[in-house]
Amino acid sequence: MISIISVLVSIVLIAVNPIRVMQNTRDSKRRSEIEQIRSSLQMYFNENNRYPTAGEVTGGGPISFTPTYMRQLPNEWAARYRYSQAVTDYDASVTLENPNVVGNDSRTMTKCSPIIAGAGGGDYFICPD
Repeated sequence: MISIISVLVSIVLIAVNPIRVMQNTRDSKRRSEIEQIRSSLQMYFNENNRYPTAGEVTGGGPISFTPTYMRQLPNEWAARYRYSQAVTDYDASVTLENPNVVGNDSRTMTKCSPIIAGAGGGDYFICPD
């Protein structure tokens, strides 16, 4: 009886794969955060007729991106997120743990590839609408 229960538990753990579920949850959060960044970048552009420089995004420069347009950057900004701009264009991306898993939201279709030379990095890109 105990061996049957342990076999069933093993099958359930393999099927559910809690580590993969946690990775997918973190990736979903990262996609959501970068979509919030997209909205904040658009607000910045609407008021300044240009996108912020990388320095302005991280809190420096003449017009601070945070906290004016976005309360704070994601905790993993330096490790997982990339941003570059060219006045009327930008690239931003995030590195995901499971990049082949597509999110369930309709915004997934707005994923784009890097357009500014040297932007590099990341699995999920955003760009101006």
